[in-house]
Amino acid sequence: MPITLTDVEPELSDAETAFRHGGQDSEIGLDVSDAGLVQLRKACRSLSGADQLLTDGYYTLTIEAAFTSIEKTFMFWLIHEGHQDPANPPQSHTTAINRSAEVGFISEEVASRLDDLWTENRAQTYYQDGMPTRERAEAMLTLSTRIHRQIIHLVGQSYECICG
Repeated sequence: MPITLTDVEPELSDAETAFRHGGQDSEIGLDVSDAGLVQLRKACRSLSGADQLLTDGYYTLTIEAAFTSIEKTFMFWLIHEGHQDPANPPQSHTTAINRSAEVGFISEEVASRLDDLWTENRAQTYYQDGMPTRERAEAMLTLSTRIHRQIIHLVGQSYECICG
């Protein structure tokens, strides 16, 4: 028996309304007008969340958040350096990785391996074809933290980072 609108209508309407209306309380630290800083700070939040999720034993979500942090950190750099129009969102989760290689920020080898890591493991973990483990979650969190810190250092905007 399919879920019908009757089953979820009030909650669905509430969610639609919540996304339509402005003037709501925003998450502290994300209330900046610069599109690049929004990406940077969302990456910070993803890292902080991944760390907490790892502590709590939620490996699937840790891996998800680590991949998200990598994507957002590269997107921050692309916007900051004028290689990405923030009004033109990426077409896939690996766009920021591949675009970073196209403009010479990361090597083709790094981009290829990150793209493969995403393609071969992120989706499998998400859909549970690949079993999330503590070791995989820790490795992804370490990788995403290293990329994030390296980029913030290169850009010289560590003062904008809100990693907790």
